[in-house]
Amino acid sequence: MNNACQLCQRNVELTFHHLIPRKSHKIKFIRKKHDQLNLNTYGINICKDCHKMIHKTINHKQLALRYFSKEMLLQNPQILKFVKWVQTQTRKVK
Repeated sequence: MNNACQLCQRNVELTFHHLIPRKSHKIKFIRKKHDQLNLNTYGINICKDCHKMIHKTINHKQLALRYFSKEMLLQNPQILKFVKWVQTQTRKVK
């Protein structure tokens, strides 16, 4: 099993990030936009540091409509800057 964060590639404890936030699953136009996906299982395994940064930087609506893939998340300048920085850290970021 690969224990590397799918964003920063560090081998640390991982959490599951729903690429379409669970709070958005009941919103009709978001469900319709992503009707081909199983929203409950669609996501990536990332470290707690990247997970916190995503939710600190991007609101749920933007996550559901604009940043709903790993590649899209890495196109966000703040996320990309954080990922590049956190890759240089040897200890867990607080």
